[in-house]
Amino acid sequence: MNIKLVIFVLCLLFDWVILAQNNDILSEVKRVMDSSEIYDTYKISQIKNLKDSLNSLKPDELHSRFSLCQELFNQYKIFQSDSAYYYTVQSKEIAQQLNDSTLIYISYLNSADICISVGMYREALGYLEDIKLDSIDNGTKSMYYGLYGRCYGDLSEYSNLPDFNKEYNAKARFYREQTLKLTEEGSFFNLFMQAFNEYQANNFDEALIHLNNLAKQDLGLRDMALTNYILGEIYYKKKQLDLAEYHYAYAAIADIKTSTKESLAIIKLSELLFQKRELEMASELIQKANEDALFYGAQQRKLQVGAVLPLIEEEIVKNIELEKKRLYWQYIGAIIFLLILVIFSSIVVFQFKRLQKARKVISKAHNQLKETNAQLVLVNEELKIRNQEIVKGNSKLSEANKIKEEYLGLFFTEYDNIFEKFNDLVNETKEDLISEDYKKAIFKLTKYDLKKEKQKLLQNFDTAFINLFPSFIDEFNSLMEEGNEIKFKKDQILTKELRIYALIRLGIKHNDKIAQILGYSVNSIYAYKSSIRNKSKVKNENFDQNLIANTTIKV
Repeated sequence: MNIKLVIFVLCLLFDWVILAQNNDILSEVKRVMDSSEIYDTYKISQIKNLKDSLNSLKPDELHSRFSLCQELFNQYKIFQSDSAYYYTVQSKEIAQQLNDSTLIYISYLNSADICISVGMYREALGYLEDIKLDSIDNGTKSMYYGLYGRCYGDLSEYSNLPDFNKEYNAKARFYREQTLKLTEEGSFFNLFMQAFNEYQANNFDEALIHLNNLAKQDLGLRDMALTNYILGEIYYKKKQLDLAEYHYAYAAIADIKTSTKESLAIIKLSELLFQKRELEMASELIQKANEDALFYGAQQRKLQVGAVLPLIEEEIVKNIELEKKRLYWQYIGAIIFLLILVIFSSIVVFQFKRLQKARKVISKAHNQLKETNAQLVLVNEELKIRNQEIVKGNSKLSEANKIKEEYLGLFFTEYDNIFEKFNDLVNETKEDLISEDYKKAIFKLTKYDLKKEKQKLLQNFDTAFINLFPSFIDEFNSLMEEGNEIKFKKDQILTKELRIYALIRLGIKHNDKIAQILGYSVNSIYAYKSSIRNKSKVKNENFDQNLIANTTIKV
């Protein structure tokens, strides 16, 4: 007697724990379902990134295009059937361009996969029959046999004639066994197929051992969804409905988080909750399943939803009728309450009129504040614009000061050097003339090389400019077309063209002034500038402005 009492208490405790777990997980299903748009938005952003990558590829990058089409198919496969099929067609066209039979057969497998998902079984079998087994590797063969098994398994579910049902089940079992032989020992697919075959053979206890061990592993959301869905199916068939509900819910959460629109778990959970008379949650789930089926385009899912949805709605209508009767008596009570409320309302109206006068005063003050605030906003905007102009002006003044400092220093240094040289030359020549050594005087005068001094002056100008604008050459070349960048001779700092634009950057824009400084003709300056502008990336008339805007002075 005591033993029976202990067993009874333990059973009650177990049921209480399962009930608490189910309440928690149903709350999680509701929360995740309410957030489904967030998961869908993330899925859409992933797809968009893949599409952008595909569109950025060149037409001749066929292998990369095939890989991206495969990735897009995998994203759409559980999300939207017509888009998934579109990318199977794209994959097939690319594979045919590559003349690669293996890739062509992979595209056939994808086409079969999506056809099965939307209930087009004859078309799926047509794609599979076109594949030559000796042309594909073992990994692809396992997918090939797996799709055959899935196709015949689905056909058996929708076949009411015993002979066909038996034939389809036998074929499904055969292909699943072939798939299992080709899977890697210990992999998720290997362990799952073992459990699934045991489940299909009604060896539920053996299947549960495999699946519970699999569920303890660190699985991804899609694998978790598959594992928990089959666990839910087994517990449902064993009449352990609380455990079935828990695992269906777990699978539904994983499906929603992965934006799986072709989800059986949501439909099964809805059916189970309907049986338990939890109509509100069942209705929300079946509505979600209906939206997903319409979005995805799976005909068989539409049929499954269509079988459950009217039943739930009928039960909800019955409850609404009962609720109407209850509300009738509530309305009677409400009318009495309203009569009392009218009396109090008249008192409130009187008080309200008094408040209206006060509100008008407050409203007037509020409008004045709004006008003042609007004026302040306009003043702030004007101040902001003025500040930006001041900052820009300060930046230009700072740049001008740096240029002045650098080139004033260069000017006085060069002036001193030239003065010293010229002074020495005059003194030495004077001594020679006094001593009547005219040959020596002439020699010294002819020895003074004005061209060399001019070149040295230009080199010093180059050095000072590059010190002031260290990135000028790279920034100048960035405006040129590829292959037209300025090339330099050994030990050369600036070319003739760069010196012209260096002077423009310093603010000297007149061609005659530039020609005078560099010792060129005005026509030469025009020619050099035209040559550079014709080789640039930007329009000729905008080149000078772009150069000034893009070259940065040393901080």
